[in-house]
Amino acid sequence: MRRLCSAIIIIAVFSTFINGAKSPLEQKLFKNYDPKHRPVKQDSTTTQVAVYLSIGHIEKVDEYEQTMLVHGYLWATWTDEYLNWTPAENNNVTMLQIDSWQIWQPALALYNSARGNSWHLYMHGLPSTVFSSGKVWASGSFSFFVTCQFDFSEWPYDTQSCPIVIADWVYDLSRVNLSDPSGKPAVRLSYDPLGDANAKKHEYQKKF
Repeated sequence: MRRLCSAIIIIAVFSTFINGAKSPLEQKLFKNYDPKHRPVKQDSTTTQVAVYLSIGHIEKVDEYEQTMLVHGYLWATWTDEYLNWTPAENNNVTMLQIDSWQIWQPALALYNSARGNSWHLYMHGLPSTVFSSGKVWASGSFSFFVTCQFDFSEWPYDTQSCPIVIADWVYDLSRVNLSDPSGKPAVRLSYDPLGDANAKKHEYQKKF
């Protein structure tokens, strides 16, 4: 039994080592790369980050606590000025799949989180796609409680609003500018927890 356990450990370590090997292009790109630094060569350059939010499931609406539990997916794209290359000089490679923790990402945070452990929106679940132009695509799933302000004084003909406030918690808009190019988030509800009520509309607003 002891020999079998030793063999399994050796194989696991060896496999991890092989899978972690980087291509010559990756080695060149990440030789002096620092994921903690904003990916611009001039500090005055604003990093434009397009954010796409897809709400797939509203699990719970708590009228007493005035909160809503939401599940969905988040996509973001931006340009990394340090991660670009000429395909013709690199075996015609036009894109790479990179572990998300290796590259800079916007520090997206849910500013109206109702729970202290769900305010940071991570995009580390899947590898990020990096194109030769420097364009980066990253994605991740989320589950969070948001704070709402319900007013039932006009019940049963009332309309409630529950914002999802997302911002970069490290940089201001002069350094990292968030936007939603589509003008509104995607909403594909698979469960309606409100009984006779329903989601009337959804919209995107930018606050300064």
